[in-house]
Amino acid sequence: MNEFLRYYAKNNFATTRYIQRISGLYKLSEDELYSLYEAEFLKLFRRSIKHSPFYRKLYLQKSIGLNDVRRLEDIQKLPILTKEDIKAHSNEIHNGLSHISVKGFTSGTTGTPLTLFRNPLNIAKEQAYIRYYRSQMGYKIGQPLLSIRGTLGKATPYEYFKKANILYISSPNINSSTIEMYYQMVKDFAPVAVEAYPSYLHKFCLELRHKGLELQIPNAFTSSETLMVYQREMVEPFLKTVIHDWYGNAERSILLAQNKEQRYEPLPLYSINEFHEDHVVTTNLINTRFPLIRYVVDDVIEVASQDFRTNILKPDILSIKGRASDNVILKDGSWVGCMDHAFKGVPNIEMAQIHQYDVLQPIEIKLVVNTSYTKNNEEQLQANLVRMLGTATPFFFTYCDKSALTYTANEKFSLIIKKKTEIQPSLS
Repeated sequence: MNEFLRYYAKNNFATTRYIQRISGLYKLSEDELYSLYEAEFLKLFRRSIKHSPFYRKLYLQKSIGLNDVRRLEDIQKLPILTKEDIKAHSNEIHNGLSHISVKGFTSGTTGTPLTLFRNPLNIAKEQAYIRYYRSQMGYKIGQPLLSIRGTLGKATPYEYFKKANILYISSPNINSSTIEMYYQMVKDFAPVAVEAYPSYLHKFCLELRHKGLELQIPNAFTSSETLMVYQREMVEPFLKTVIHDWYGNAERSILLAQNKEQRYEPLPLYSINEFHEDHVVTTNLINTRFPLIRYVVDDVIEVASQDFRTNILKPDILSIKGRASDNVILKDGSWVGCMDHAFKGVPNIEMAQIHQYDVLQPIEIKLVVNTSYTKNNEEQLQANLVRMLGTATPFFFTYCDKSALTYTANEKFSLIIKKKTEIQPSLS
């Protein structure tokens, strides 16, 4: 029953209907599409000021009323929304029915995840964009899909989701001693496509190559990390595949995906994006019940023009920076990336930082917590870390204040701190 519900929560009549709408958006002229962006934004703004306690109070404080925002360009009159705003006011931002809303969490590169709210229609819309994009790249739902993710943890090496025809393999378990098992499993499954974080897909291919094993998977869908040039150059010829990279966030406030020419572009009517030198200001259009209006994303996206209309419809994106993920490396040569996921759903942590100086030494987790932090919170975090790292990797917690955390020379924060000499995993 759980498998049935998981499948139909994402693939239902609403999903199909919205896929048809997305397809129709590509047939519109630029003027018609811009008018739709404007209409959707104005609807979102008016609904938020009427029904969201947070926005009603915020705009009142800024002396902004309904009549002050009449066109899309007026979005620039509105105040910026930060992660701290969401952290402090998520319940007030939410203006949907609580009994049909689902809580979600960001990963949080500072170790402080945000609480978000989603509803069935929002989930269906998100899935529609995924399905539409993948279908344009050559993958249809129901075809065999290999998923290399960390969600299974260290204890579960693989899982087959029959209804969706997806084979999940546990990325933290990929190493020289397991790769032959995974190779035979994937070969028998014969996937048409693979979805993975770039670093895990790269690691998977490195382990296969080291053992002299070959696979062919026509399409690869990467996300959640910066796709490095060296990763593409190694993975594509090795798997005889084409990588299609997807840039988004857990807040679902921005979506850029590579087209067939490997240029990033927005999928229409997903979000409104304002590109700045060291951040992006985003406005989601697919979740009116948890609206994020002018929400700051700290990643750096370089564009060729600062023209507002151009960047809404068809920005010339030169590069995406700031999404590179780091990894914890285990004794057996496994890489465990996206360590920020360990802090998802654990309340009362202000900041966290992982220090690994030697694969043979215990990992230090530095935690900055508030006064509401409890033993239960610690046990929850410990369980999350064991699920990701396994029981053979020791770690310990150090409770400290923010001044004890490590920053770069330009005051940038990194979740994972290592020695200056990069730790190299064993591939033997």
